[in-house]
Amino acid sequence: MKQQVPLSGVDYSKTIFSPRWFMENMLYIVDKKNNLTKFRLNEEQSRLLEHVEFCLANEIPIRMIVLKARQIGATTFFTALGFWFAAMNRNITYGIVAHLLKSAESVFQKCKVFYNNLPKELQPATTQMSSEGITFDKKNGMGINSKIQFATVSEGVFRGQTLSYLHLTECAFWEGNVQAIENSLAPTVSINPNTIIVRESTANGYNFFKDDWDRAVSKKSEYTPFFFGWQDHKEYTLPVPKGFELTEKEELLKKKYKLTDGQMLWRRYQIDNNYNGNEMWFAQENPMTPEEAFVAAGSGVFDAETIVEGYNNVEEPQKVVLNSVSMFEKLLVWEEPQSGVEKIYAQKSVWSDEKQDYELVDTDLVVEEYKYTIPYTIGVDTSGMGADYNQVVVVNNITKNVAARFEKKNIPEEQLAAVVVEIAQMYNNALVAPEVNYSHEICNYMVKMGYKNLYITENVARQDVKVVGGIQYGWKTTSLTKPAVISTLRSRLTSDPTLIPDKSFWYEAEYYLMEDTRLNKMNAASGHHDDIIMATAIAMYVSDSFQAKQTPKMVREKSEKMFPHMINYKKKIKIKKGVYNNNA
Repeated sequence: MKQQVPLSGVDYSKTIFSPRWFMENMLYIVDKKNNLTKFRLNEEQSRLLEHVEFCLANEIPIRMIVLKARQIGATTFFTALGFWFAAMNRNITYGIVAHLLKSAESVFQKCKVFYNNLPKELQPATTQMSSEGITFDKKNGMGINSKIQFATVSEGVFRGQTLSYLHLTECAFWEGNVQAIENSLAPTVSINPNTIIVRESTANGYNFFKDDWDRAVSKKSEYTPFFFGWQDHKEYTLPVPKGFELTEKEELLKKKYKLTDGQMLWRRYQIDNNYNGNEMWFAQENPMTPEEAFVAAGSGVFDAETIVEGYNNVEEPQKVVLNSVSMFEKLLVWEEPQSGVEKIYAQKSVWSDEKQDYELVDTDLVVEEYKYTIPYTIGVDTSGMGADYNQVVVVNNITKNVAARFEKKNIPEEQLAAVVVEIAQMYNNALVAPEVNYSHEICNYMVKMGYKNLYITENVARQDVKVVGGIQYGWKTTSLTKPAVISTLRSRLTSDPTLIPDKSFWYEAEYYLMEDTRLNKMNAASGHHDDIIMATAIAMYVSDSFQAKQTPKMVREKSEKMFPHMINYKKKIKIKKGVYNNNA
């Protein structure tokens, strides 16, 4: 640590060296009831401090990003940490950048209460005490030469200064040229031990703070992420009256997150009385998961409720090795290839009082049993110029569930064709619809390999129009077809978000935005991808086409050797009687 304040008389060595002891024994706050009381760390604050203590003990620069529910005490904690840092150490500058002037003034008032209620022996001399800043020093320059500076968001804030601790509060709500602001702030704190940068905020949709959070979660930045939902805050509970009953949805929520009736009552009270009955508004301010926090605050092509429900139903896939080409990537499988069963029962003649005649009815005696392969459709979104990923998505034509997905960034089209053919053959010779905006080569390679169940390009406006001048394979994404496939996908997911158990899909859905409602123009947000969305949308759309409805030939047996290690898919699949030939 930096050189500490020299003291005489009472031994305050614990105070100087331990931020935990200092906070809980020397600091006072004004609580929610306007009472002056000693600062006591709650569980969330204690978890944050544990990380700070670890970094200080191991001389690691402290970099933290905190996503939070409202009023759990994160801002108060980091202000208390900064006050200890500046008031108990020499040559420290603690800089606070707030969203609004009133927020900066609120932080100043906290610091003022901290200072005024310190023992006189611990109060460092000051030459300034205002909402612009606090300077811990003497007029002759013989003090500790530490500062606390308060600022609001603006370009050039703290430019040219050297800070030991930078505290950015509610930064998801910053406005203006945020990139320029961050560029001016970044060099103010050196990459040395005993330096701190904290970004803390509630969510505000899919903006730069969401990007910062995602980079931290994926360990692509130096920041350690911390999330605190409202359920982590023990104060958020109410006494439960007799006769209190939960709704079916509340019962599911309680079971999933292991909540108490008191917590569920607090949640219901908050929604009904403080958020006008709007659950998504409540979720924005009081999320239970990071996904819910950002989704509730966002405005994308897929509605927030659908995305939250989708995230709530994601499943870990099985990973299956492909044999067509040698590669590290594996096929992600949520549903193994399925077959449907049709039983034909012996019949007997029974008198019907209603019809006043004899009629044939089925008995329990099975005279014949047939197995059918369930049809699947595969959508392929190719990487084009190589900036995106090649995505292969398998959809069950009957249930519309996403069964499997494969992704690979850099792969020759000939190898991609081999991979698609292997997956298609696994899934009962699935109908394959590759996107052909950039090249038809993948279709050509598949045809050369002898695979014939390829989607024939149709006219989206007139699907009854036949292809003229020979067969053209593949899916063409245009200004006409794109809204059509996305609309189909959105409609299906609004009805049943559980169709897609793929977490990566829902992550893309968060960032899939409507750029121009008038032109029905939609794209992934800057810096993000929509490859999985497009492959899934193509598969979903084509699975409803006339070509996909041509059920594969009836078979007596289904090959179960493909996935012997996997558990059979849980959903029951019904298939109509009849045999269809694939004319595609």
